[in-house]
Amino acid sequence: MGDRMDMDQLRQEQLVKRTRLLVWAESLVILGLLIWVSLEYENNLFLQSWAKSNVGPLGFLLNGTLAGLYAGALLGYSVAKYAGRRSEEEKMLELLKKKSLN
Repeated sequence: MGDRMDMDQLRQEQLVKRTRLLVWAESLVILGLLIWVSLEYENNLFLQSWAKSNVGPLGFLLNGTLAGLYAGALLGYSVAKYAGRRSEEEKMLELLKKKSLN
C-alpha cells in the first residue's frame, strides 16, 4: 500500500512540474505577443489612430508600457520564488547543522 502512495505522490509532483513549465511557457508567449503588439503600435499609424478613438486614455499601454509591466511582474515573481527557495534551503541547512552538532 505504501508503494502505491509513493507512485501517486510521484505522479502528482510530475504533474505539478509540467503544469509550472506550461504556465511559464504560456507567460513567455504572452510576453512575446505583448512586445509584438507594442512594436506594431509604434510603427502603424492606423493602429495608433484606432487606439486613440476606441481605447481612449488606455492607449498609452500599447506603446510598450504593458509589455514592460508584464515583464517586470514575471521577473519579480521569479526573483521572489528564487529568494524564497534559497531561504528555505538555508533554513534546512541550519537545521541539519544543529542536528549534527547534537
